[in-house]
Amino acid sequence: MASALEGVRVLDFGQIQQGPFAGVLLSDMGADVLKVEEPGGEARQGADERGFSGMHEANNRGKRSITINLREEAGRDVVRRLLPTVDVVLENFRPGRMADWGLGYEDLKTIRPDVIMGSGSGWGRKGPWASRGGYDHVAQAFSGVMSEQGGGSALTPQALIGGFADSIGAMMLAYGIMTALYYRERTGEGQHVDASLIGSMLALQQRPMTIYMGTGHQPGFEYRRSATYTHYQAQDGRWVAIAANTQAMWERLADALERPEMREDDRFRGPFDRSRNKDLLVAEMEQTFLTRPQAYWLDRLATHDVPHAPVLDYPAVVEHPQFVENGYVQDIDHPVFGPMKMVGPPVQMSLTPPRIQGAAPVAGQHTEEILLTVGYTWDDITALKERGAI
Repeated sequence: MASALEGVRVLDFGQIQQGPFAGVLLSDMGADVLKVEEPGGEARQGADERGFSGMHEANNRGKRSITINLREEAGRDVVRRLLPTVDVVLENFRPGRMADWGLGYEDLKTIRPDVIMGSGSGWGRKGPWASRGGYDHVAQAFSGVMSEQGGGSALTPQALIGGFADSIGAMMLAYGIMTALYYRERTGEGQHVDASLIGSMLALQQRPMTIYMGTGHQPGFEYRRSATYTHYQAQDGRWVAIAANTQAMWERLADALERPEMREDDRFRGPFDRSRNKDLLVAEMEQTFLTRPQAYWLDRLATHDVPHAPVLDYPAVVEHPQFVENGYVQDIDHPVFGPMKMVGPPVQMSLTPPRIQGAAPVAGQHTEEILLTVGYTWDDITALKERGAI
């Protein structure tokens, strides 16, 4: 079965996470993604004694690897020679770095006028901070998410999980590239696409940011923003999350917890009552959940159609059939590390289903194969190696 981006080729200069993960999302949709690394390969961050790097595997699966030394003119010439065969050039260097090498958007479109260049940046391409280096943690700080997650400006900032800004930035970058491909299909015109870490993090916070901009009040994260939209510990120490955010759900929740009297309690009867008496209701809920083990409550909540879930750790996630049967967790065979699990595509399509195209490549694994397809001879390749260009 064909994939949606079958026939699309991406030249991926992505570094660390934002750019590379955008390439993975395109690869899952069928694109042929050529990962460009320096000769010898880029650093495999966090690699263990086996050489396994979760960062590298997660952000480069399904790609082919070619090593090119962009500091050598002969290496940059390789890029120019490859360019007519690619649809998208993907990068997340500091703004201006590719142009310094003669490989900026204006340079590339003289060779291929309809090329799409997808650039991931930290701060956007305008403004006083545009040329600064951007990383996940500082983007979380600058975008307001640390303040919001910590509870507001008066409290201690709290970061989200590592790589969060990078991953959201990658999704936005892949979304922009896909949109540009659609536009090119209609008009024949390429363009330059930029997605920044801070812009992506604001998009992620559109609800609390809109509340602030409309009211002047920053909501701030609360451990229990609502007594019925939170999580509680059960008798066996395991946790149950609930999301009963309507009156009908509240009434079903009271029945599920075998506490029907709470439905008629004036302190909890309506949504404003429950809001005013949140702490009292939390105390009641905490004590109730502690009377039975998790499995008991999960069964009761399901029977009464109350939105809920167990709080899972990673070992439970990778084994749960809800993730496995939807392809969100998949098994692959790695050429070096053997059978292993990978996070699968988050989007499903009935006619052109996405798929993991393979494990992350070894550095330079496909260099000769790729160069031969654009007219280089073995003698040419030998000469490029001797010059340090590949």
